[in-house]
Amino acid sequence: MSEGKAAGDDRLPEPDRAKLPLSPEEIERHKVLPGREGHYTAPPAGSTADPLVRPQLRPDPPGLQPPPSGGQSVDLKIAPGVLKKAAGQIDDIHDHFYKPAASLEEPALKAVGALEGLESARAVRLAHRQWERQAGTVTAWLAHIAESLRASDGTYTRTDIAVGRTAGQVQVRSALEDY
Repeated sequence: MSEGKAAGDDRLPEPDRAKLPLSPEEIERHKVLPGREGHYTAPPAGSTADPLVRPQLRPDPPGLQPPPSGGQSVDLKIAPGVLKKAAGQIDDIHDHFYKPAASLEEPALKAVGALEGLESARAVRLAHRQWERQAGTVTAWLAHIAESLRASDGTYTRTDIAVGRTAGQVQVRSALEDY
């Protein structure tokens, strides 16, 4: 059905890795400034746009919430294991999607055979080829998201532990020490 696939092959094609979001290694390789990763978004599945090219920022983009007033800070706290659990749930979604998505090869071949000689056969073949490409991209995105969540969990945990160790080294001076 697709280029280089044998009939009855139940694997999805690998997508172009250049179209996936930036991994932590890519962020480091491209020297993306810390805290600026969120400004680089992945292009849509069919796009060939470079994810490192950002659109011009406007002073008041729609939907942007202003910071809290009164100098209040907002603390982000992530419970241990939440990101790892989310990665496991993404893995489950991947597993439940992959086999059914890849199983359409045989029915598509049967439909093409039954419609041989008609324009509809070509349409089914093209539709199936597009489905395989898009399903392959979806599964790659799911795998990438799970990998990123696991990497974030590890980074968050290591940072949390390092901050705890650093804070543990601070000695509170007694007001009586100078007397």
